[in-house]
Amino acid sequence: RRFGTKCTACQQGIPPTQVVRKAQDFVYHLHCFACIICSRQLATGDEFYLMEDGRLVCKEDYETAKQNDDSEAGAKRPRTTITAKQLETLKNAYKNSPKPARHVREQLSSETGLDMRVVQVWFQNRRAK
Repeated sequence: RRFGTKCTACQQGIPPTQVVRKAQDFVYHLHCFACIICSRQLATGDEFYLMEDGRLVCKEDYETAKQNDDSEAGAKRPRTTITAKQLETLKNAYKNSPKPARHVREQLSSETGLDMRVVQVWFQNRRAK
């Protein structure tokens, strides 16, 4: 008992006949092989992140936490790529009105699939040229 294999999560001994899960050099009881954030039990094939101390985080929670860290750090969002069709729609709308009303911008947003803010900034930039 003293020197046998212990579960990384709960530090309890693991009998030699019990089924376990492994992640690198760490060994876990089946019920202990779970995400530390959402407590969802991880199954074979699930993607997860293994912390240095042996704690497990499912991919979804890891990416959510990473996005929150990035936004708190003041990181910029990815640059929006406007396709040729979207650009044509925006240019036609600009010909009609360089300063469109909110409802027109909302309509353009739904037509092009671009975020409302992206449409607004496009018009601002276009007027600045």
